[in-house]
Amino acid sequence: MGIGIIDRLLEKPWQGLAALCILQVVLWTGLPGIGSTSPTLDVAEMLAWGQEWQLGYAKHPPLPAWIAEIARNITGEPIYGPILASQLLVATSFLFVFLLGRRLLGTRDALVGTWLLTGVYYFSWPTPELNHNVVQMPIWAAALYLFAVIGEAPRRIVPWLWLGAVAGIGIYAKYSVVILYALLALWTLAERPRRAALATPGPWLGALVALAIAAPHLGWLVAADFLPLSYAAARSAGEASFGRPFGFLAAQIANHLPMLVPLAPVLLTGRRPADGVPAPGEALRFLAVATFAPALLTAALALFAGAGLKDMWGAPMFSTSGLLAVALLRPRLGPAARRAMVAGALILLVVVPVAYALQAPVAAALGTKPPRTGWPMDAIAVTATESFRTTTEGRLAFVGGDPWLAALVSAGSPDRPSVVFSDPERTAPWATAQALRQHGLLLLWRDGDAAAEPPYGLTVATEGSVLLPWSGPGDLVLHYRVVAPASQR
Repeated sequence: MGIGIIDRLLEKPWQGLAALCILQVVLWTGLPGIGSTSPTLDVAEMLAWGQEWQLGYAKHPPLPAWIAEIARNITGEPIYGPILASQLLVATSFLFVFLLGRRLLGTRDALVGTWLLTGVYYFSWPTPELNHNVVQMPIWAAALYLFAVIGEAPRRIVPWLWLGAVAGIGIYAKYSVVILYALLALWTLAERPRRAALATPGPWLGALVALAIAAPHLGWLVAADFLPLSYAAARSAGEASFGRPFGFLAAQIANHLPMLVPLAPVLLTGRRPADGVPAPGEALRFLAVATFAPALLTAALALFAGAGLKDMWGAPMFSTSGLLAVALLRPRLGPAARRAMVAGALILLVVVPVAYALQAPVAAALGTKPPRTGWPMDAIAVTATESFRTTTEGRLAFVGGDPWLAALVSAGSPDRPSVVFSDPERTAPWATAQALRQHGLLLLWRDGDAAAEPPYGLTVATEGSVLLPWSGPGDLVLHYRVVAPASQR
């Protein structure tokens, strides 16, 4: 993509946005997929959950698992399918960021600010891993866009209804979306025009729409005794310390360092173009609040409550970072600077997915432990399925033991067995004692780990071990136990 093409994209921003979205989807789907022999850890778990079509799961709400399963069913691919779905979600985020930027900065700078997101870590390296953080990204971007639309005419009902719909869907993505809701509520109270809208039907009808959409999952959450919230609290407990919120904020700054590549031509020159015009003050304030407030509010709440934080929880919070950078630098932006920023963003968009794709091949060449995407899913799934079929002469319906191995078998086996997680009564309600007795169960674990024990006091019929092909150091020994179906006991 030469300088002339970049100029044409800047002259026709919708084409520039289409180019960004297409390149994001093609490069970040194709290159990671080429270098992968198994899905990532989160994707394997999403596929294990998604095939059960539950209203919620032990760790999280269900939307990412549903999307992963839909993508797998459409493409027939447990690796490429979820990666493609993830990149389509990122591209959707770009669309809403661009629409927001058009209202605040104009079409051309909206395009530049959207391209700059290739310099935010969250929009690049983690995106092949379809999970709850990625699914939140377009939800946050859409909500901020709709909130800006509401700000132009707070008494209009329709934008409030759309915002309510987005908010309701957000509950199915990840519960940390309540940070966004809290921010928008505080923002509404702080600004007089939006605050005055509280005396009109719009905000309250929007809230009813949100509750109506979220109600099925909220009902499940109550019935499940808030199990995902207990999981989140337990997972973050080890991160709790006085300094953790400050570490969280430092990580968010570090995640923006790649943006220095496209910003360097502007930051390293003191020249100011004759036509440089500052961004409107209202736009700058909106972008500053949208960019900084979510992370600051999250850190403040964690500090006050003594709760733990995970750095990746910041993933959906920075869809406006590129727009804010453009707004701050706008007095120094001329045609050459904008062209250089898009060119720098393009470099990142090409180089980073290439580096991602090289992880597994480089690890194999060096004989080091491969990343999750370098595990031999097909060999594990075929071996596990044949081990069960040879013993029982039946279909493999349930697999458990080591969660990672079980998820790989579920994703790669033609039988698509359901995964039995530990404490299945709470975490895998589809794996009832009656179902396991009727269909049998395959338990897996790796060499060096404790042997997997069957739940519900089921009896092991046979066990064995298999040496699998492995590019990492040492041997990959797969141990298994078979619980035979009731009809064969």
